[in-house]
Amino acid sequence: MKLSEELVLARSRASDIESVRKLNCWGSDLSDVSILKEMRNVEVVSLSVNNITSLEDFTNCRNLQELYIRKNQIANLAEICHLRQLPKLRTLWLADNPCAVGDRYRMTVLKTLPNLLKLDNIHVSSDEVNDAIEQGIELILPGEIPKRKTKTPRKDTPPKDPATLTLEETNKIREELGLKPLPSEKISPNKSIRSGSRQRNANLVQAVLCILKELDPESLEMVGNAVRNRLDSL
Repeated sequence: MKLSEELVLARSRASDIESVRKLNCWGSDLSDVSILKEMRNVEVVSLSVNNITSLEDFTNCRNLQELYIRKNQIANLAEICHLRQLPKLRTLWLADNPCAVGDRYRMTVLKTLPNLLKLDNIHVSSDEVNDAIEQGIELILPGEIPKRKTKTPRKDTPPKDPATLTLEETNKIREELGLKPLPSEKISPNKSIRSGSRQRNANLVQAVLCILKELDPESLEMVGNAVRNRLDSL
């Protein structure tokens, strides 16, 4: 049976659909309640003991505060996702539907609708909502894209201390600078450099390597000549 405008106005005693604030059609054998899409101002709806299978028609009821819809035929708990955009909804009675089963049923509803103050005629505490957010199942409607967890940005690895570079790492840097590799006897394991100087050198090396990747062949040749002249003066 379809919920008609005539039945809505007769039950609510309102003059028009937009004026309806409360609607009680308990036990009316209803299966089609699409007229709710036009009832933007309704605040309390009682549709328990009917044959309703979906909550999609409630999406536009932005002023809805209380919804009583127990003992219907709602089989998929994800249907409550249609209620997520109702900012004033505080009371929901969904018990005795096929979807209202399982150990995590209540936690899942509260995870999806954390602003509820009463669920299935039981008051909701803030601690219960916090637990539900952690333990409830994340529901999505068909066609929806699941939310992705935001990854913590990876911190850049700090420049490596030149004093701790291996021979292989040192020669790799020299190779990129166009210099000959150092033989193993040239590397002193006990070489000591002040920490401030070490950090400065490390930063300079990293900066040089980054710049090298951006230079053209002519510029690289100029850099190579400058490096060789510097080494000859040491």
